[in-house]
Amino acid sequence: MSTVQHTLRLPRALDQALRKHAATRELTPYALLQRCVRTGLASEIQERTQTPLLSEIARELGALSARVVHVERLTERTLYVACAAYVYARAATPARVDDTQLTDDISAAFQRQLSRAGDAS
Repeated sequence: MSTVQHTLRLPRALDQALRKHAATRELTPYALLQRCVRTGLASEIQERTQTPLLSEIARELGALSARVVHVERLTERTLYVACAAYVYARAATPARVDDTQLTDDISAAFQRQLSRAGDAS
């Protein structure tokens, strides 16, 4: 393997960090610098080849987000129906109440349940 020489100028703070880190790993600063260049170059190359993968992940996250919104709506609808069943069952026992009052009671029960779940809007 033939090597090529490059000249590299580092700011003083970066040089000190390089020397300190090399000493803790029991490497020479030059060996650590070569490792840093290899790692940096590999990450640059990998970053460019992963762009299609990132766009696929973004599409899947978008689809997942839409499904979560749908599940939230279904959950709220289920909670509303449960509250309606509760209010109608309560109204069936004593004297009948008009539909407006029942709707108000359902909405109040629904809002109570949402607030208990921490989702009151």
